[in-house]
Amino acid sequence: MVIIQPMTWISDLRRLQETDVALDSRRASRDDAEARLGESDDLIAVRVRVDVLAAALSAARGAQKDIELEADALKSKIEPAETKLYSGAIKNPKELADLQADIDQLKRHLSAVEDRDLEALAQLETAENEHRAAAAELAAIEAAWSEEQAELTERVATLAVEIAEYEGQRAEEAAEIPPDILQTYNHTRIARQGRALAKLDRNLCLGCRISLPTNVVNKARTGNVLVQCPNCERILHA
Repeated sequence: MVIIQPMTWISDLRRLQETDVALDSRRASRDDAEARLGESDDLIAVRVRVDVLAAALSAARGAQKDIELEADALKSKIEPAETKLYSGAIKNPKELADLQADIDQLKRHLSAVEDRDLEALAQLETAENEHRAAAAELAAIEAAWSEEQAELTERVATLAVEIAEYEGQRAEEAAEIPPDILQTYNHTRIARQGRALAKLDRNLCLGCRISLPTNVVNKARTGNVLVQCPNCERILHA
């Protein structure tokens, strides 16, 4: 038990604690809002995924285009060769056979290239669908994020005003309390998670839920002195 000052200061301490609790709550809310300002990990991850899929889509388009150009080049060789084959200009049977063999080889090559082109088109379609879905997801997340950021910015500004008001109120209330009592209060508040005062319930300290000796309870209830709980050191009030 620590005897500090006459009980006339207990109501001042209770008001100060109420102000401190309100101030702590708003500071915590402000810190939480400020911590959530800026791009979230989810947003960054989706944006990276969209970039990766965009690169994959570009690569798929390039690969399909290269195959398409290869097919066009083969077609540009086959068409004049067939025209020459059926023009009647070549009379030599061996030369005709060789030309036919070249055309057949080109067509086999073209067939293989066209098969690859079909595969490339399927891969391109998949890449387009994946990129489109990811881009839509990113747009939705960015829209929600922008709205949340606006709300958070407004909340931080509102809380800053409220905090300044409570800080001014606390300064006025603290000035009414003797320095020795205020020092004990501040020390206990820091040590006890923002709660320097504890109410008595019969012989129970509601701060730490410990039953107190009768002499401590009686002194706390007399109103003549300030009494601290011998266990949690909170200032007791009836």
